[in-house]
Amino acid sequence: MQYELFSDADFQQETPFVGRAFCLLGSFHVASKALQQKLQALGAEIKQGVSRNVHYVVLGKDAPASSLEQLRQLVYNGYNPKVLSENDLESIFGGSYSSYAVPEQISKDLHLTFQHYLDSRLSYEGGMNPLYTKELYLAPDTRPELYQMLGNRGIYANAYIDDTTDVIVISDNSLQHLQEGQTDESLRYIEQQYNQSRAQAFRYVMTSEGELLAWLNKG
Repeated sequence: MQYELFSDADFQQETPFVGRAFCLLGSFHVASKALQQKLQALGAEIKQGVSRNVHYVVLGKDAPASSLEQLRQLVYNGYNPKVLSENDLESIFGGSYSSYAVPEQISKDLHLTFQHYLDSRLSYEGGMNPLYTKELYLAPDTRPELYQMLGNRGIYANAYIDDTTDVIVISDNSLQHLQEGQTDESLRYIEQQYNQSRAQAFRYVMTSEGELLAWLNKG
């Protein structure tokens, strides 16, 4: 695959890549430096590592495992750089811009998955009160008697998420939706609150109404 560098006139060309940051990972059929120069000719910035400030990640052969893990974590936390191949670059350099355009402002757009639930699942083992001093959010489709049951244990819960929320309680229906790769209104509310927050990582602890009820009934 051969690429010719743009002429001086091309450097003045307005493209959808002006102000966008690219990160190239791995090796390509041509030198990375030549690819970087072509991208810079389109107005792009070149970053040396994957971060939440990157608009595009170009994957070549033998991309470093550590960088791929950083990319996975970005997507997990709601940052979704557009992933390109060398063939995509060839299309871009050939003038195909529209299908590769992304907004200049990078924003979070988390979509909850069952993996989020598994990774942040509240543990009820150990005999101690896992909700001691914690602020709970109860999704609106959970059982209403949970408020009274939690109050009897001296545990505070409310019907909204804010900066003090530690634990999110979802309904068993929402848990099933996550397992099936689906979503619902309650899950979208959680996503929205996280996406609009200043948090850079999804760090809520999560549990289901079924697991919470089983623990409360043990006491």
